Amino acid sequence: MKSKHLKIRATEVSSNVERSFTSDQACALAAATAHEFNNELTVILSCVSALIAGLEPGHPAREQALHLQNAARRCARKTSGLLRFGVRRGARAPRASLDRLIQDE
Repeated sequence: MKSKHLKIRATEVSSNVERSFTSDQACALAAATAHEFNNELTVILSCVSALIAGLEPGHPAREQALHLQNAARRCARKTSGLLRFGVRRGARAPRASLDRLIQDE
């Protein structure tokens, strides 16, 4: 009876470790993804800011550029939250690029 109890307990511990490992991997992926998206959003926000600065206040494209800028800022806030989630759990983004990691899988 004692041996059976120990086997069940070992299985529970193993299952918990496996879940924890999977959770850590998810956090690392979240952090890596957020980091990559943040890099791209930085370029988009820089370009749209330059576009807006070059458009006259009454220009017909200005309103659309402002919508684009607002959407990119919303995405940046969401990306920041995703990065905080990954980092809060102690995950570190891998040094390889996300594109390379996806291609290697």
